[in-house]
Amino acid sequence: MTRAGFRPSIKLLKHLGTLCVFSLLMPALAIYFDTLELRFVPIVVAVVIALIIAIDWFRSRSVPNISIRRTMPTNLSVNVEQKIRLDLINDSDEPYDFELTEHLPSFWQTSSLPLEQNLVPGETVEVFYFTTPKKRGAASIQVTELRVVSILGYWQFSWRHEQVTDVKVYPNFTAITDMAGLNGSVNLEQAGLKKFNLRGSGMDFRQLREYREGESLKQIDWCATSRFNKLISKEFQEERNQHVIIMLDAGRRMRVHDDALSYFDHALNSLILLSHTALKNGDNLSLQSFGSEARWLGQMKGVQSVGRVLHHFYDLYPEKIASDYLQAAQDLLQRQPKRALILLVSCLRDEDFSDLLNAVKLLQKKHLVAVISIAEPVYQSVSDTDIDTFEQALMFGSAQTLHQSIEKNFQKLRKQGVICLNTPSQELTSNVINTYLSVKRAGLL
Repeated sequence: MTRAGFRPSIKLLKHLGTLCVFSLLMPALAIYFDTLELRFVPIVVAVVIALIIAIDWFRSRSVPNISIRRTMPTNLSVNVEQKIRLDLINDSDEPYDFELTEHLPSFWQTSSLPLEQNLVPGETVEVFYFTTPKKRGAASIQVTELRVVSILGYWQFSWRHEQVTDVKVYPNFTAITDMAGLNGSVNLEQAGLKKFNLRGSGMDFRQLREYREGESLKQIDWCATSRFNKLISKEFQEERNQHVIIMLDAGRRMRVHDDALSYFDHALNSLILLSHTALKNGDNLSLQSFGSEARWLGQMKGVQSVGRVLHHFYDLYPEKIASDYLQAAQDLLQRQPKRALILLVSCLRDEDFSDLLNAVKLLQKKHLVAVISIAEPVYQSVSDTDIDTFEQALMFGSAQTLHQSIEKNFQKLRKQGVICLNTPSQELTSNVINTYLSVKRAGLL
């Protein structure tokens, strides 16, 4: 434990203030009582108080014999309040009265610090405080600071206890697992593809079971029906071991915030849940980021691999870099030769489509491509605003022109056979999951 500094306490300042007032009054009292000796009383009192203050400083400057041990999980979730425990042990024969605080990362919030505590000799105390990480990524708590009151209470000494606890702050997976709206009901015709009826060749046989009223007669297994003397149906399941690839844009477009989260964080949360869904369905999953940093996580199998997704992208943040869609497509084709459903998630503007169109054409040679763009709310907010001035009319016209241009570009992609969705960030999770489920149910892979 090292000393970080010291300062006078409120008690010392009050006593010094009282001494100043007393010193100003004594000359007047000396004249009133006609006693010159009273003039020297403030000097004597000041010397005595100075000696007491100096003795208090010298007696209290030694390192406090206090042991501190921090206990907390090393894996945290963003925007989830975390309880942290500190064990304080007084190993000395003296009592301590102090104020405790921790040097938390700048993007963590807490209203529990500082803590006021006193320890009698030999006492062990557990104290707790609460903090909420507001940003993903690696972080650490390195210092516990004690502000110890001196023996007579005239000084406060600050002591730094070095104790490094490294943690990882992950996306809040529990907050994005609300399955409301996830029913595989995306309108593929509206998105750009015709929805085909399921065929037996596109389904995996699962089991035989009793016929249920309302089922198609095509499902009846007549051999099993004659053998058991009752109607027996074939039950199928969606094909497994298919390939799903997520392409996550980590460029400048994804840095935009429309609430507490950036577009990138919305996309990351949605794709983590999509990963859970795809892996649980028995499909193979790969993820690729492009833009600020190209990361590849390939050929995952089994729902337990969701942890790998969290660990691989928990500290990735978009940078002020224009994303190269064509280069990302070329990199992907080198890694994934087999046919797969590719979900490209970005925030598209009019000037992005020329590069995107070439990238999609390249990917479509082997893969089924779905482009999911986060719709920026500014176009809708401008459209909903009353027009009272010429400047507002210009803004409205510009917003409509840009919005229509983006929609025309989406129509070009749909005509090329690309599944396209332009969705608000709040609806991104349901649309991403529904796109995947609809493609599976339509047998398009």
